[in-house]
Formats: sequence, structure tokens, C-alpha cells
Amino acid sequence: MAKSPVKVVIVDDHALLAESLGAWIARQPDMLLVGRAEDGEAGWDLCLAVQPDLALVDVDLPKLDGLELVKRLLEKMPALRLITMTGRMDPYTIWRVSQSGVHGYMEKTLRPEVLVDAMRLVAGGGTFFSPIFQKVKLEWLAQPEAFQKILSDREQEVLRRVVAGWDDERVAQELAITATTVSVHRKHIRQKLELHNDRELVAYARQWGLDKP
Repeated sequence: MAKSPVKVVIVDDHALLAESLGAWIARQPDMLLVGRAEDGEAGWDLCLAVQPDLALVDVDLPKLDGLELVKRLLEKMPALRLITMTGRMDPYTIWRVSQSGVHGYMEKTLRPEVLVDAMRLVAGGGTFFSPIFQKVKLEWLAQPEAFQKILSDREQEVLRRVVAGWDDERVAQELAITATTVSVHRKHIRQKLELHNDRELVAYARQWGLDKP
């Protein structure tokens, strides 16, 4: 009895890339593209509807963050295999992906044949994390001064918004805390990182990929 093709879903708001990758998948006899979505909420609904074997999820999605979507899918559909795709390769993104429970990470710049091979590997129960992912994880995130070893998750959330230019009131509203608490977090962040002004804070955030709210 012939083995059923792997049912694949693509969740990506970049239509050209999704169409190109979809065309490659369509040419693979062992894969079947069963749907595409352009935002996280639509991706959630699509996966519930078609029950794919493998989902390719962009990290940066409108309406629902890609890694939040991944978290929900893993809870609802534990057998689903998941690969994140992204154009971002900064340490913060790599860190988030490494904590998400996904089975693979691919840069969008990888050749289509490499992407398809990675999909087969992950669909078959393996994992695929690109060489760049491994390099950043080993060379950046293993450092004693790496942000995740110094700052709490809450402090990281505050820092990302502060360096984006948000005032304390806006940060407080977004994170459901008080402006006074935000101010305390800002103070602790500077102390922990041994930074003395906003310019140094912004430079640090950019270095680690923490400069986007």
C-alpha cells in the first residue's frame, strides 16, 4: 500500500515566497500542499480545519505572532510537525525559536531544494536547525553576557519597548503593569547590563536583536 503524502500548510504573509515554496512542494510526489494562510489567526483556523502533518510558520506574522501560533498548535495538535521560517537571524529570534518546541528552523534565503529536504527530515520525525541557527546559538547565546542569562523575560519585554521609543505609560499599558514598575525595571536593566545612558541601551538592544517591540 502506497504511503500517503505529507500534508503541508504554509503560514506566511509574504505572498511571493509562499507561492514559490508552494510550487516546489507541488512538484514533490511525497508532499501535498493543503493550504496557505497570511496571518497567525488564519493559520490557526486553517490548521484546525485541514489537520496537516507539517506546518511551515513564519516567525513574524500579523494578528498572531508566529511563535505564539506555534505554542498553541503544539498544545492543540501535539503530533503536528512544525518548522519556523524567518528572514531574521538575530540572537533574540534564535533564542525564542530555541525555546518554542519547534522541530526545525530555516532561513528564507536557503535554496528551495534545501528547504524541501529539511521538510522531509522533520516530517519523518527528525529535526533541522540551519547552520546559522547553530552558529548563533553556540557563539552568542552561550556567552556569559548573553541577554537571556542576565535579564528576566519581563525585563526583556520592557527593554524591547523602551528602545523602540515607548514611554513608561505605554509600556505599562501593553504589559498590564504600572508605570512605576516599568521605571523600576528600566533601572534594574541598566544596572544589570552596566549601561549608563539610552544610547548605550539602544546599541546593546540592536546587537542582540532586542530592538523591535
